[in-house]
Amino acid sequence: MLPGVLRYESGIEVGSQVVLITTKGEAIAIAIAQMTTSTIATCDHGIVVRTKRVIMDRDTYEKKWKLGPFSKKKAEFKEAGKLDKYGRVTDSTPEAWKLLFGDPDKATTVKEVLKQVGPAKPAAAVPAVAKVEEKAESEEPSKKRDKKDKKDKKDKKEKKSKKAESEDDE
Repeated sequence: MLPGVLRYESGIEVGSQVVLITTKGEAIAIAIAQMTTSTIATCDHGIVVRTKRVIMDRDTYEKKWKLGPFSKKKAEFKEAGKLDKYGRVTDSTPEAWKLLFGDPDKATTVKEVLKQVGPAKPAAAVPAVAKVEEKAESEEPSKKRDKKDKKDKKDKKEKKSKKAESEDDE
């Protein structure tokens, strides 16, 4: 099954118009099919549709892009100069990363990479004081973010209630 495709109807042909929906049944977008039903069923990678028109409002769901473990690691490597600014492999890229993401034609798994490279070595002993200081520094931005999230939620709730009141008045 293709990543991101949970369900699909039979009878989809290339070039036909399809609707993308959430697991709750909310319409996300209208798109043009790039694969037939039988191709979707048998294929494990590729482009299924090309988006034509997005229907869903922008702030319906929070953005979750670049919050996964691989994305965070990639960002760290970019900052450290182990990947170029576009995220491509360089000479200073760690061997495990090269094996996992270096050659797109050679698919590999994490287990295969562990067999070749070996498990990660534990970090050198770091004084406990340094770890406590790092935690204190990392907690401060998260508190600010939490306050901002709460304020945003409160503002959205107020807008919603005002809109409901204005509709009731009409």
